[in-house]
Amino acid sequence: MSIKVHIIIVSFLSVFFLAGCDLNTVSTSSTSTSTVSLTEVSSNTDQISTEMITQSTSVSTQNSTYTTTSNIIQTTDNEDGNGQISFSTDAGANWILADDRMIEFDIWDSNQSGDLPGMVFFYATSYAEFQDEVEINRSAPLYSYLYPDDDEWNGLLEQYDESFFEDNALMFYYKFEPNYSENYVYNVVKDGNSLTLNVNRYEGGWAVLSSWKEIVVVSKADINGITEFNIAVRTITELMTSVTVYPSDEYMREVFVNGLSISDFEGLDNLESVSVWTSSLMVDIVFNETLSADRLNEILQHLNQSDSIISIGYTSNTWIRTSVKNDFFDEFMDQSLTLDDLFDTDVISVDDYSIEFMDITPIAVITLEMAIHGRNYYEAMINQLEELDYPFIRD
Repeated sequence: MSIKVHIIIVSFLSVFFLAGCDLNTVSTSSTSTSTVSLTEVSSNTDQISTEMITQSTSVSTQNSTYTTTSNIIQTTDNEDGNGQISFSTDAGANWILADDRMIEFDIWDSNQSGDLPGMVFFYATSYAEFQDEVEINRSAPLYSYLYPDDDEWNGLLEQYDESFFEDNALMFYYKFEPNYSENYVYNVVKDGNSLTLNVNRYEGGWAVLSSWKEIVVVSKADINGITEFNIAVRTITELMTSVTVYPSDEYMREVFVNGLSISDFEGLDNLESVSVWTSSLMVDIVFNETLSADRLNEILQHLNQSDSIISIGYTSNTWIRTSVKNDFFDEFMDQSLTLDDLFDTDVISVDDYSIEFMDITPIAVITLEMAIHGRNYYEAMINQLEELDYPFIRD
C-alpha cells in the first residue's frame, strides 16, 4: 500500500483530573453453545455473494433462550466460481483472498456509487485501456493530497506494460482523506458478470491530511466473463461490544448507592454483564494551619486506612482532596458529612480543619456488555431497551 501522510494540525489532548472515581461492576455468566456450518449467503449491504461461516449461538439468560447468528467471511472460493478471488497489491509478488487484519468488523457505511470526493477508481484489462485511463486521470481531483504526478504515472506505465496485461488486469484506487482515515483493500468479490473491489476505511481521529493509493492486480483467468467493475468503500469499526445508557435523574441516588445488576434488566436479551461508573464525590479537608510533614503523613495514614474513603487526590500541608464512598451520597448532597464519618477524629481536633464540598452534578454511566457482539445486536438491544422502558434509564 502506498501511504502518504503529512501532519497539518496538531490535535489537542484534553486531560480531565478527578481525585478518584468509583467503578461498580456486577457480572453474571451465561451458558452458550455454538455450532458452525458452511452456507452461501447474499450480502444486502454490499450487493455481492460471498461464502460465509454462519455461527448459531444459543444464549440462555434468566428470562429466555434465544438464537442469533453472526457472519464471518471465510477466505475460500465458492464452488460455482463466485465469491472472493485472489488479488495482489504488490504487482503480483504476493496473492491473498482477503486482508485479515480484522477478521470481524461492523460496517457503518458503504458507498458503492464510485463517486466520493477525492476518490479516483478505474480498471484496465489491456495496456491500451491502462494508457487511456492514465491520460484521463493525470490531473488531480479537486480534493487531493500528494496525488501521483507525471513522473509517477509514467513509471506505472513502464511497470505495468504489455506483457503484464497478457495474464493480468488491474484496478487503480486513490482516496484523499481530510484526516488520518486508513484505507485498505479487504477483498475482491466476483458475482456473476460483476467484480467488486471492497475497500475498508477507519474513520480518522487525527487532524492530518492523508491519501491512500492501491493498484490491485487480479488474474484474467479469475475474471473471465466479467463485464462490470465496481467499488465499495466501507467505513468500519471493531464489533460493537456494549450499549451505554444513563440513569434518569430521579433514580440517580439509587444507582449511586446500590448500583445495578443483571436482575434489574429483566427481559433484556443478550445481556452478559452490567457495570456502573459514577463520578467522584469529592471533599476537601482544609486545615486551619500549615501542617508539618510528619503531621501531614500521620493524617494521610489514617485517611488511607479509612473504609469510607475511596481515594486521596491532591495533597498539601494546607489541604487534602479526598473521594468518599457512594454510601455517603445523601450526606454529600446535603453537605452534612463530617470528618467523624470518615475516620477516627481523635487524630485531629474539630477546630483544626473545615470541610469543603466540591460543587458537582452527580453523573453515572451504565455499560451493558453484550454476550454476542456486533452492530446488529447493538441496535437490537437499543430497540429492546426502548420497548422495555425501564424507569431508571433516561430516555
